[in-house]
Amino acid sequence: MNHDELQRITALPEYLPAPQVEKELASLLRSFRHGMPDAQEKLLMMEALAQLADRQWQTFEILPHAARKRLSAFAIGVWERRSLASTALLISIIRTLGLSDALTYATSVDPATLETIIAAELRHALAEFGDTVGNPYTQMKQR
Repeated sequence: MNHDELQRITALPEYLPAPQVEKELASLLRSFRHGMPDAQEKLLMMEALAQLADRQWQTFEILPHAARKRLSAFAIGVWERRSLASTALLISIIRTLGLSDALTYATSVDPATLETIIAAELRHALAEFGDTVGNPYTQMKQR
């Protein structure tokens, strides 16, 4: 993942058909298999995933369970625990894609090993999403 690839993803139309979003997500997942990314590359991957998560959300379709499990593992793999920006992106991605496994993992990290603000953000996300994290459209249904 590099800046050019992130720019390409960012330039995609706001709405993409579900099959095209799935193709882009699969491509991003494959990019993680090419060695261990450094902190800067991890942040680029998180930003790319956040962009694609927004496009996925626009399809109004919940991803299959297996896809959400893979994306949870990816998001946790590129999350930089010491970075507030990375944590904010993770929380946004969890909300947008319904990644309950990622939320469970992130909120299970010992808060003593995290910056105070990062631990607080994770606690807030858990309180906000609660049992509805698996359905990113819950807030729409409540209105």
